[in-house]
Amino acid sequence: MSPSRTRTFVPCLAFMGLVACAGGDLPPRASLEEGEAWITAEPVAFGAGGLTPVLSVPPFDGESVSLWAKSEPGTCFALASLDDAQGRTWVSQREAGPYCTDCRVRTSLAQEEALIVLTGGEGFAPGEGFAVRFGLMDCETLTPTGTGGESRLQLAWLPRQSIPERGHLSLRFLVSQHSMLFGQPDRQRELLERLNDELEEVGLEVTLEAAAELPDAPSETRFWTTQLAGLSALLEGAPPALDTTVDVVFAGCLRYDDPFFGPPEPVNGFTPRVGGGVGPASAVFMPGLRCDSFGGGPASWPLGTYAHVIAHELGHFLGLYHSVETDGTADLLSDTNEQNIMNPNPSRVGARGWSPSQRRQILSHPWVRSSLAPRPRTP
Repeated sequence: MSPSRTRTFVPCLAFMGLVACAGGDLPPRASLEEGEAWITAEPVAFGAGGLTPVLSVPPFDGESVSLWAKSEPGTCFALASLDDAQGRTWVSQREAGPYCTDCRVRTSLAQEEALIVLTGGEGFAPGEGFAVRFGLMDCETLTPTGTGGESRLQLAWLPRQSIPERGHLSLRFLVSQHSMLFGQPDRQRELLERLNDELEEVGLEVTLEAAAELPDAPSETRFWTTQLAGLSALLEGAPPALDTTVDVVFAGCLRYDDPFFGPPEPVNGFTPRVGGGVGPASAVFMPGLRCDSFGGGPASWPLGTYAHVIAHELGHFLGLYHSVETDGTADLLSDTNEQNIMNPNPSRVGARGWSPSQRRQILSHPWVRSSLAPRPRTP
């Protein structure tokens, strides 16, 4: 059941300067289990230094918690501090760039909305309670800004008592005429089967709830971290979104167009923000054309390779960072090494498999429903 259909809130509670009650913007969609509900807070202003007041999440009986934060359209912000109940600091400041590299709990820059899923592990226990603070970021330079203006932020959180052993996630395929999947339902079903093979180890099953065609999609779409209008336009051509269903968009050529470090680079897949489900262009995007050969028609990628990249991108949507970034920054998960499906180049021979910590992170995402039965194997 999603809060976009049934909106359930707890009565107002007061603790450490934060008032939790119904009101303001609604939290994002979620696959709520019995007894679960988002707890919403009164909006707060970005004040001195572009920072919000310290906001406290009280102790709860559970293994993970999802944080939703929302500000005005066109506003970018990031987690500026995170301190646990023992006084230990996990995030100490805003960092320039699309994500925090020095934080002990890694989070990404947000544009308008953020969905941050915090799980236990590596010494951090969210169920003991913690305090957070958010700070404004410049959407063009991706640097901290001290100008608060009229911007406000609303916070909500969803505690989860347990992380399921297995989970289920719904997908929708949005297929442009540039993709080898266009008008090919049998090939789409085979791709889904290959994708489930990739996700079996992590305990996640995906089903295809719907497929729609995007006949007017452009042959090329360019984008950047906070310049997502082209990707958003692809979604605008689709039927209304389904609750807690991840859109996988099969577009034309996709180019990451960094204004500071050109030229534009083609990508094999893209997810706008680690921790998907909110904000602009919230989907997984896959290319259908090779950027160096528009005239050759849809590219014929091997379905196994295609599924492997989609699994990698779904990892980002569900909260996973690269096992090691291209600049050498390592993942903060102690049981995850470079040779992992979340390697920045998932096509590498050794980029296979998932770690237990990655499994916990994926299954904690609020769009993942618990699933007790393992997926039946195809003979």
